[in-house]
Amino acid sequence: MPNRISNRFSLKKSNVKTFFFFLIFTSLLWLFIQFSKNYTREVEVAVQYTNIPQDKIFNEESDQALRMVLNGNGFRLMSHNWKKRILEFNVEDAVISDDNQYYFRVNKESAVLKNKLDFKGRVLSIQKDTLRLKVDLNLEKKIPVNIAQDIQYAVGYGSDKGLVVSPDSVMISGPSQVIDTIERIYTENLNLEGLNVDYTSELNIDVSSFSSTIKVVPSKVEANILVSKFTEGNQKIPITINNIPEGVEIKIFPKEITVVYRVGLDKYNEISQRDFMVVADYAKVSEESSFLTLELVNKPGSIHDVRLQEKQVQFVVLK
Repeated sequence: MPNRISNRFSLKKSNVKTFFFFLIFTSLLWLFIQFSKNYTREVEVAVQYTNIPQDKIFNEESDQALRMVLNGNGFRLMSHNWKKRILEFNVEDAVISDDNQYYFRVNKESAVLKNKLDFKGRVLSIQKDTLRLKVDLNLEKKIPVNIAQDIQYAVGYGSDKGLVVSPDSVMISGPSQVIDTIERIYTENLNLEGLNVDYTSELNIDVSSFSSTIKVVPSKVEANILVSKFTEGNQKIPITINNIPEGVEIKIFPKEITVVYRVGLDKYNEISQRDFMVVADYAKVSEESSFLTLELVNKPGSIHDVRLQEKQVQFVVLK
C-alpha cells in the first residue's frame, strides 16, 4: 500500500514538471514570434555637438533632441530602448556656419544616421532635416565675493579686521552678454550669535540664480574671523575749525570733544590723541545758527563703534 502511494506521488510530480516545461517553452516561442514581427515606433534621440571652439560656449537655444519614427523587428527596437542613443555632430562637419551658428543636415536615408543610432532597421521619418547649433562668445571675468552676514559678538568681544574672505574674488565664465551684467557674487548666508572665539568655515558660492552655462571657480571660499577681548576707550580731541573768513576770530565752547570707541585689549595702549582729527566747517553754518557741526575725519582703523559725545559746539564771532 505505501508503495502505491509513493508511485502515485512521483507520477503527479513528474506531470507538474512536464506541464511547466511546456508552459515555459510555449511562452518563449510566443515571445520569439512576437519580437520577430516588425513594429513602428516614434522615439526621441538626444543630440550632442563636439569640437566647439574654445572661445565659444553652447547656447541652450540649440537643437538638443530629434524625434524620429523607426521601423524594425521587436529585437531591434527593444535594443534601441534599452540603450540611450545619442546623435553626435562634429562642428567641423557643419554644412553652414557663421560667427554664432552651425547647421547640420540630417538625411533619414543616410547610412551615417543609422550608424550613429546603431540601428539596423529603417528610419521612416524625422522631425526636421536640419539641426542648428547656436553658440555664444565665452567670456571670463574676475569679480569680488560678497558675504551676506549677520555676526553678533558676545558681550565684551569683537574683531579688529572683522570677516576676512579668502579668496576675495572668483573667476566666472559664460556667455558674454550674461557675464557683462554680473559685477559681484554672493555666498550662502553666514549667521553667528554670541561669537567669542576665532571662527573659520567654508562657504559655498551661491549660483542658484545662474544658468548651467555659467561656471564659477572656485566654488567655495574660506571665511575667517579673529576674535579678541574688547574694551571701551576714549580720547579728548581738540576741535579744528576750517574756512574762517579773513579778519574774523571765532571762539568755540568747548574747545575739545571726547571721542568714545571700542578697541581690542591688545591695541588699547596703541591708541593716542594724535590718531584722531575732529573738524568744524564754518562755511557750512547758517546765519541764524550759533552752533558748528562736528565731523570726525581721522581715526585709527583698529577701533570700532566710534562716536562723538557731542555732535555740535557753540561758537561766538569776535570782531
